[in-house]
Amino acid sequence: MTLRYRVRHSTHYDYAHPAASARHLAHLTPRATDWQAVESHALDVAPAPTEWSDPQFDYFGNPVRHWAISLPHRELDVRAESVVRVESQLPRWTRSPAWERALPPAAPELVEFTLPSPYVPLLAAAADYLRSSFAGGRPLHECLHEVALRMRQDFVFDPTATTIATPVEDVCRHRRGVCQDFAHCLLSGLRALGFAARYMSGYVLDEGGGTRGAGASHAWVAVHAPDAGWIGCDPTNGKLADLEFVTLGWGRDFGDVTPLRGVVLGHGEQRLCVGVEFHRL
Repeated sequence: MTLRYRVRHSTHYDYAHPAASARHLAHLTPRATDWQAVESHALDVAPAPTEWSDPQFDYFGNPVRHWAISLPHRELDVRAESVVRVESQLPRWTRSPAWERALPPAAPELVEFTLPSPYVPLLAAAADYLRSSFAGGRPLHECLHEVALRMRQDFVFDPTATTIATPVEDVCRHRRGVCQDFAHCLLSGLRALGFAARYMSGYVLDEGGGTRGAGASHAWVAVHAPDAGWIGCDPTNGKLADLEFVTLGWGRDFGDVTPLRGVVLGHGEQRLCVGVEFHRL
């Protein structure tokens, strides 16, 4: 099964005082993969950049854009619009082997996704939480689906509970936060158990009004399985991450695929407003 989507991602900054200059890096271009085709993409920035790079790719192969604004400005407006086509991966995932076959990952390029990263230490408590879902000989996709369902029930979605600086230890202990927190907790446990697991950044469709993390960028996890590839797992919404998800990119954790970051030369407070429109075509 294949579906087509249009995604509009808007980011707006208001600065209390004019910024003298700024440099930015964006992961806002959907990634072309064997299950996702990018039919069109446009990125608009205002005020107009005085320096603008050609499309490039980061260490993980994600598309990135760089720009600089060397003129004073009180606002920054970044708008990305994309049309993508997504093909279901579920038929391949349901052929996943017993989870034991994914340990340890055989390919050298997978090893970095088993190690701790800046936002994801390997926590024994996170591994202990996951263990009950990994019965001997059980297919990996079934284990991950159960873990996602458990985390959807046990963790409270609370945008006021954390910031990007909140340690994963605190999130796992208090079981409150947002999608990136839950993804980091799941990554911590999976890597502590020995799996190759990566942080996924993108968007999730919300047509029924009950999807957590919709209306903004979303985060989930993908785990490598022999013969089945990378199996997507969304602990925020309690399901495997398949047709309802558009992928921007992946890395070890949030820091590798932050949608928009930069350095602004200025002072005073700033106000941020982010919105995502995600529609089926």
